[in-house]
Amino acid sequence: MRLSHNLASLNIYYAYTKNINNQSIALNRLTSGKKVNSSLDDPDALSKSEKLNMQIRGLQAGARNSQDGVSMLQTAEGGLSNISDDLQRIRELVVSSGNGTLTDNDKKNIQMEIDQLKQNINEIANNTEFNGVKLLSANSTDGSYYNNSNPTSNIAASVSGDVGDTVTIPRFNITTAMQDSNGNTLENLDITKENSVDENLNSIDSAIKDAIHARSVYGGLENRFNTTYNNTNEISDKLEETGSDLSDADIASEIMEYSKSGILISAGIAMMAQTNKFPQDILNILSRIK
Repeated sequence: MRLSHNLASLNIYYAYTKNINNQSIALNRLTSGKKVNSSLDDPDALSKSEKLNMQIRGLQAGARNSQDGVSMLQTAEGGLSNISDDLQRIRELVVSSGNGTLTDNDKKNIQMEIDQLKQNINEIANNTEFNGVKLLSANSTDGSYYNNSNPTSNIAASVSGDVGDTVTIPRFNITTAMQDSNGNTLENLDITKENSVDENLNSIDSAIKDAIHARSVYGGLENRFNTTYNNTNEISDKLEETGSDLSDADIASEIMEYSKSGILISAGIAMMAQTNKFPQDILNILSRIK
């Protein structure tokens, strides 16, 4: 008989330390709410979870970009609406100036109103901006304005966080520097000149066409941003649900594991107290044999 090793106590201690480790794991999962807190827990699940988190956060950022895009386009729409009203009024004045019954003084008075409307158009175009970004008065580095028929100053908005998944927002020149097919601008519109009605109408009609085109483009982009925002949020929600299945802890199961481990730990402590007395009990028995 060997008294140097208390195997019963050692086996109970091994089970005791295992239960302490299990209880620690359960407590960690309960406090974090995650069943995968490190690569040690489940390397494959952690890898999948991190990839999903990367995609989810990219989608959420893209959704915010879509909201900002809608807000920016709504701001531009407000400016374009006011500019369109002024352009329609200028056209009305140009047409009325060509009835042949107006005196030179009458035409000068009409021209004064037209000049004020042109100034208002420029102020609206230059002051309509979103976070410092101007959409209605885009100009190049040399100070000249871009041609609305082929705008080259665009804004790229990422809408999902993936490479290449962007929406291009064109910038327009809706100022009096808009050019018609003959190269004339509203800045040159002057009804006091003789036989200038057709030339003036061509300029104003071209400007109205540009404003309508810009409103159409921005309206279509606004609808696209809204649709993209809804789709992005739906995809993000589905991915979050998948990520939850991978990494979120089952609270009821972890509480049960924590409680079970606690009971086993208490029982182990009590049993070790008993098994630690075995060698002494055996020695007492042996001493009586004499």
